[in-house]
Amino acid sequence: MALINPTPLIGFKGSSVMTIPEPCVSQYSLTVDAAETIDLMTASADNPWGRRLHDALVFAMGRDETFAVSPYVSVNHEDFAPQGLDESSLPEVGDRSVDAVLSRLEKAGLVTTRTVLHESTSENYLSDNRIVTAVRVLRPFALVSVAYRWSSRSLLGYADQWEITDRSYIVPAGCYLIGEVGELVYDLVGVAGVAGDSDDTFYWLYDLEGFSASHCLAGCDSCGARWSAECGSWCFEADACDARSWSFDDAEGFEGNTIGCPQCVSGRVGFMIF
Repeated sequence: MALINPTPLIGFKGSSVMTIPEPCVSQYSLTVDAAETIDLMTASADNPWGRRLHDALVFAMGRDETFAVSPYVSVNHEDFAPQGLDESSLPEVGDRSVDAVLSRLEKAGLVTTRTVLHESTSENYLSDNRIVTAVRVLRPFALVSVAYRWSSRSLLGYADQWEITDRSYIVPAGCYLIGEVGELVYDLVGVAGVAGDSDDTFYWLYDLEGFSASHCLAGCDSCGARWSAECGSWCFEADACDARSWSFDDAEGFEGNTIGCPQCVSGRVGFMIF
């Protein structure tokens, strides 16, 4: 049997082509890059508008103050005078994390959110924890960044100088899936524009080939033995063959993304995580 190739399975959704992420195999690691599984989600988007929300979230995490505005109403310099800002019409939505920005947008009545999945690395073979959040943008919006300054260090209270530094593209109304990975701090990886959000969204994600990352197959290129493991376990059981079970903790002969065969010793064992 040929060595298991970690990247041969190709799936199609529309015109998109998806490849199962290649595993990372070392003495202390048997994982796939969690960010690559989010890439599978964005590659399967129903529309291109996810990029707009992605860029808006990055925009809102910038260094200047960020305000949400109606894309169809003109705003000018004086609208952002610090002593006259009206949070009801020009809500400030900038913050340091995706979760905090979404919370501010939700408070402003622009979006609703729900967590589709929040997984830890103990449940699968992901390199990092993974969060997917469903967002419904209730009405289109754009973001404006404003830099505030004081002309003198002796001034107290409101800034006496400010300028509009940038404006985002319009984020259309609709449904989106936001993917983040990390540990204590999560990084935004991608946003997919989708036709709608329902209880089936979770199952749609897990139907994407390679997204689950909860199954692992191993196979030897010499003796043909095959094994499988599930849900992040390192205990491999024989898969339709008479090979003995083994634990990845006891693996030896690491070379590239393969190990020495625990059955015949001379062969190389490759892995596929999906």
